[in-house]
Amino acid sequence: MYNRLVGFLNKHHVLFVKQFGLRSKHSTDHAILSIVDKIQKAIEERNYSCGTFLDFSKAFDTVNNKILLGKLEHYGIRGIANDWFKSYLTDCQQVVMVNNTTSRKCNILCGISQGSVLGPLLFLLYINDFHCSSELFDFHRFADDANLFYENKSLHILKNRINSELINVQTWLSANKLSLNIEKLNFMIFHPPQKRLQDFSFNLSLNNKQL
Repeated sequence: MYNRLVGFLNKHHVLFVKQFGLRSKHSTDHAILSIVDKIQKAIEERNYSCGTFLDFSKAFDTVNNKILLGKLEHYGIRGIANDWFKSYLTDCQQVVMVNNTTSRKCNILCGISQGSVLGPLLFLLYINDFHCSSELFDFHRFADDANLFYENKSLHILKNRINSELINVQTWLSANKLSLNIEKLNFMIFHPPQKRLQDFSFNLSLNNKQL
């Protein structure tokens, strides 16, 4: 099923082009080269640029199966194939074993198995439209991490537009029942040597929490 699904996604170019993680022939090296290229071009054009680095919190565990099945149908996985995935994702149970003591069985209401063959690929499909949350940012994604890049000649405009656009990002996260690891969120400003940051206060916030 994994091979059939990958073949279908590659044939129809479904996966986001700058999704560098959990994919064959893609790596962190490709992501870094793409980001560095964007930074260098911004510097050459004497623009300020900012990379906002996000990390999904418990990403695999919080995937909503109903939303996932809807996205599979949207991408063309319909009918019997969608029913197969519904069967695969629902009515699963889990137990916990500690010192030869086993808990009672509990139904798994959300999430996809991290150790499974299909798990990583299903997660990629779940976040495949993440870049649609903003028309401003240039998204670079690796597994459950993302870099949101934006550049502008004005540092004031850079700050204001990023903060405004992060609200749209949070709206997408809420709609898809995902959250970010606030402790790992960060940003970095890049500037040409002709321009200095001076004493300008550059603050970014997401979901009312300062990065």
